[in-house]
Amino acid sequence: MTKVGRNNLCPCGSGKKYKRCCMAHDEATARMARANSTSAAGAPAPGAPASPLLCEDCNHDLDDAANAVFALIEAKQFDEAERGAHDVLARFPYVHDGYECLGRLHQAKGDHRQAIECYRKVIAFAVEEPQYYDPEFVDHFQALISHIETQASSG
Repeated sequence: MTKVGRNNLCPCGSGKKYKRCCMAHDEATARMARANSTSAAGAPAPGAPASPLLCEDCNHDLDDAANAVFALIEAKQFDEAERGAHDVLARFPYVHDGYECLGRLHQAKGDHRQAIECYRKVIAFAVEEPQYYDPEFVDHFQALISHIETQASSG
């Protein structure tokens, strides 16, 4: 990842200057990573935010947006859910959540091929940044893919 100038726009997409948004969080994360490098060999720090790539406010915004999409999927409001999932993906391109939202949407709609494609993108995030993910995370999405493939072949 390239270094962001303190007066540049924040890469999280908030529209704020980096120094007023994620810079303090990023610096704290870098300090924790250096401190943890002698201990837990890459395990995330206890109490760390959901995504170390986002500040706390952005993490809350991401959680709210993704949960709203999941609620729309539950309510079978698929058009609104799709718009919301694409919004999550556009606002937070550095994390897996947008693809997870789209995967759940496609799965709910019975579009197995698209759901699997989205879940593979979720797995790719974990493979590219393994220090931010538990091994069970990949296993969960791999199991989802296997389940969908079984459903598709039997249905």
